[in-house]
Amino acid sequence: MKSKEVFFNPFRLLSPKLDAEASRLEQLYETPPTEITCLEEGLVIMLSKLETLAELAFKTLLSGDPSLLEQGKVIAHEVHAEEKSLTGAIVCYPQTTGPVLKTVILFPGRLERIGDFMENILNCSLIKSRDGIVFSDKAIEELTETFKTLTGIFRKLRDTILNPSPDVLNELLSEEKRLAQMNLEFAFAHEERLVDGTCLPKASSLYLDILDSVRNACRHLILMTESLLTLVSTDGRPAGNV
Repeated sequence: MKSKEVFFNPFRLLSPKLDAEASRLEQLYETPPTEITCLEEGLVIMLSKLETLAELAFKTLLSGDPSLLEQGKVIAHEVHAEEKSLTGAIVCYPQTTGPVLKTVILFPGRLERIGDFMENILNCSLIKSRDGIVFSDKAIEELTETFKTLTGIFRKLRDTILNPSPDVLNELLSEEKRLAQMNLEFAFAHEERLVDGTCLPKASSLYLDILDSVRNACRHLILMTESLLTLVSTDGRPAGNV
């Protein structure tokens, strides 16, 4: 049986109580944010919660269910709290120095910003339901593809945090850039629908706001993946070797 390749993982320099396989993910998910101080575990949990938050945001867009909206706001609050706990833990850990620190200290904050954008989509869902705004079938189709891709990226980045293979990171980066380009194309297509009257004007700004939020989230994901790829590729060892 082929053994699993292990690559240089910068988070393990900053994670003294590492649970390498993240087998406690379900248990950690319910842990109060202030108790998560291991960077690797914290990032895995934040990405898991962002995946859930994106799923709830999309379901709320479709259904307008206020209970889903409230669930999403609770998770968004937890993401904010976890960022503060993790960033504080990195700063206070005396061995976090050099280029690794300069790169990864930004990761919790970037994930929190992504949480802000997901929370904005929740607010768009509230407005859509409150004002009885209807999206076209094409817009729903585009949003379905958008959120399916986005949640997949969250999941893949979460798994890559545990074993950051250069090949997987390059694939992930391509997927993130594809999502950003796809959203631009959806925005252009929307403008055409607005001109020809197949999209209602009152739905236009709301739909574009959602696409902007996803694209801004994607920008942070791309920066994180590029930074991680640089760290993994310049650790002083040939890529793919232990």
